[in-house]
Amino acid sequence: MSLELSFQSTIKNRDLHDLILKALKENPSWHAKLAKLDLAKSKSGFRTDGSKPLSKGSIGLNQGQEKSKITNFQTSRTPRWESSAMYGWEVDLWGKWNERKKESAKFIEAEKHVLEGAKLKLIYSITERWLMACFLKEELAIATRQIRDHNEAHILHLHKYNAGLDDNISLIKMETQIKLQVLEHNRIKQDLDICMIQLGTLLGSPLDGNLSEIPNLSSLTLPSLPSLLPSRLLQGRPDILAGQLKIYAQAHRINASRLNLYPSLNLNLSGIGMSGDLSDGFEQWKFSGGPVIDLPILSPKRRTQLRIDEASLKMIDLEWKASLLRAVREIESATIKHQSNVKDFNISQNLVDEFIKAYQISDLKFQAGLISRIDLIQEMNRLNESKRTSLNYRSNYWKSFLILSERLGINWLD
Repeated sequence: MSLELSFQSTIKNRDLHDLILKALKENPSWHAKLAKLDLAKSKSGFRTDGSKPLSKGSIGLNQGQEKSKITNFQTSRTPRWESSAMYGWEVDLWGKWNERKKESAKFIEAEKHVLEGAKLKLIYSITERWLMACFLKEELAIATRQIRDHNEAHILHLHKYNAGLDDNISLIKMETQIKLQVLEHNRIKQDLDICMIQLGTLLGSPLDGNLSEIPNLSSLTLPSLPSLLPSRLLQGRPDILAGQLKIYAQAHRINASRLNLYPSLNLNLSGIGMSGDLSDGFEQWKFSGGPVIDLPILSPKRRTQLRIDEASLKMIDLEWKASLLRAVREIESATIKHQSNVKDFNISQNLVDEFIKAYQISDLKFQAGLISRIDLIQEMNRLNESKRTSLNYRSNYWKSFLILSERLGINWLD
């Protein structure tokens, strides 16, 4: 299978593609997920801020008195204004902060794949609702034709009854059948209206209710996938990639926690100045600085953190392996179901062809005066019913194809 397999190459419909692009621009839920990626980037920077030099300064008013041996223990006022400055930087001797940066980079990549998974879910949800609208629109049209044909047959039965050629039971059956057809028509219309509302919600703005832009399901070219689906397609599933990157990120985190047990070198500089009046020069000042070696000889907190990170890696690794098994199971199950739906649809199409032949023969008999108009209408009703059944199997074909495509991770090609 081509590695460039994409949603656009499997489902070729310009109207559907435009709707998806509209949703990616206007859907507020999707934009909220994009904002989560920015939040993840900010959190990633927070974890590595310790590697950057830190400097700060302050100035304040401080009233007080002091005695000292230098002034023979005479009481004197301390300078009113006090200012200070500090600079500190931890030198990355062993690469601890470098590991932290690698962890953050992998974490961001994982979040991008999580975002791709959300995008995939949105795209296939829109497609499923759009195809359902196509199905319901066409089914509604068939149901309307059935009601019309039943009405015509009912009128013909009424004429036969008035002529004494038919009994009241036939009329009761016809009226009952019409009522059942109307109930079914109303149910389909209700489902179609709800489907359009759901589709508008996914798009981020309500639809105008115009069904003219929704095609019939039968007019859409049925998609197909190659018969062999290599396992390498698992490498394209967003959840699999995200899980793998989280393992890499956690591995870098463990390395950083382990290196944090080693001695570290810090460069510290500080200064302080005091003055009785801001218009005068500093009366007292002090400056100090130099390297400081941090020796974590016994640091229970750091050792506990290392054990926590190692346990987390084991858990993440097991979760990723479980996701692999789940992905394989989902793909295999979806493949079996889709193959079964393909066979059922082909059988239903063959049945429709047979009913078409039967109707054509009945029409010839009607033209020759061998059967009545009522008999011809009954044959048409059987044909329409077979079309509805085939349409339902066509819808199942599309549903199982979408599920299989989503399980394979076939994504939108930007």
